[in-house]
Amino acid sequence: MELPHGRLRATLVAGKIPASEEAITLLSSGLSTVGHGYHIEKVISRAGKTDVELQKDLSRLYAACRTVVEVLDADMSGLYQIEAMLSDPYHGSPVPQIVEQLRMLSGRIALSLAVLEQNRAIKKRQQNPETWFFVAVYDLFAALTGNPEPGIAGPLHRFTKRCAELIDPAIGVPKSENSFQKRLSAALARRTGKINVFPLIVFPGKTASGMTPVFPGDLSDRDLPSS
Repeated sequence: MELPHGRLRATLVAGKIPASEEAITLLSSGLSTVGHGYHIEKVISRAGKTDVELQKDLSRLYAACRTVVEVLDADMSGLYQIEAMLSDPYHGSPVPQIVEQLRMLSGRIALSLAVLEQNRAIKKRQQNPETWFFVAVYDLFAALTGNPEPGIAGPLHRFTKRCAELIDPAIGVPKSENSFQKRLSAALARRTGKINVFPLIVFPGKTASGMTPVFPGDLSDRDLPSS
C-alpha cells in the first residue's frame, strides 16, 4: 500500500508523534499490515466460511502455488522442457509471468494466514471490523510512541481518524472523543493479547544462523517457507 508521504507525516503530527523519517517508514509499514488485517476482518465477518475453513482453504492454495512455482522454477533453471511444451508458437511463453504472479499471490496468502492465526489467538469473541481496527491502531500508536499502554485521549483519537482516512474513509470513527474512549476501552478489556502490527515472518536458510526476519511489505515468494 503506497501512502502519500505528506499524509503520513500529518497522521504522526495529529498523534503528537515526532515525524522523523524512521517514524514515517514505520507508520507506512504498520498501516499496510493493519489495512490488510482490517480487510480480512471485513471478509470473515460476513456470513460464509468460518476462520478454520478459510485457513484450511488458504493453506491448500498456498501449497498449490508453491508446488507450481517450484516445478516451473526448476524447469527454467534447466532445459526449459515444460515451458517449451506450454508455450504458444504465436504468443510466446506465459510461464515466466505466471510464476511471478504466483510468487506475489503466495506472499499475500502467507500474510493472510498469519493474520488469521493471530486474530484467532487474541479474540475472546467475534467483534466487528471497525472495533478490530481501533484496537490495531491503538497497538500501532503504542509501538510508535514507545509506550506499551498509551492514553486513549485526544492524540490517539486524532491519530485514529487520520489512519482511518488512509485505509478506508468508510470506517466510522466516533466524532466524540468520549464515545471513542468508551468503545476502545471496552474492546481492550475483552482482548487477550496484542496485535503485532509489525509481524516478522522467518524464513530458513538465509543467514548463518539459518533465519531472516522479513516485514510483510518486503515479502518475496522466493523467500516463502516450504509448506
